[in-house]
Amino acid sequence: MYEPQVDDYVIWDRPSGDIEEGWVYFKGDPVDNQKRIKDGWQPVSRYITIETSIKPKVNCVYTSGKPMKHRYIHTLLLCNEDCWCQLKYVKNRRTREIEHYSQYDDISGNEDKNLYAGYKAQENRYSDVQ
Repeated sequence: MYEPQVDDYVIWDRPSGDIEEGWVYFKGDPVDNQKRIKDGWQPVSRYITIETSIKPKVNCVYTSGKPMKHRYIHTLLLCNEDCWCQLKYVKNRRTREIEHYSQYDDISGNEDKNLYAGYKAQENRYSDVQ
């Protein structure tokens, strides 16, 4: 069975006859449902999200006056693990850079690298212990 990965382009041929396609945007971690049930929790399904479209955001600012960080609105479709057998792999984009994403719309899995890029500590704050 095909195991989808982030940045794969997939086609989802659903039993209802609907055909969806797009980039795998997120993939959830494996879940230990036996432990969840033992601890009294409901079992959950592992899932991916498929980015079916993006469109530019309207140029505006936050109420703080700062410009918007994200430049695009992403439309995502959720696909549970039991439906992964209906996915068809087409290609991936892990080896090339996509130009229309901002640093906050990172698709390469390096979101954490840019997360604190503009962070400055408070003035007169004690120095962090290294």
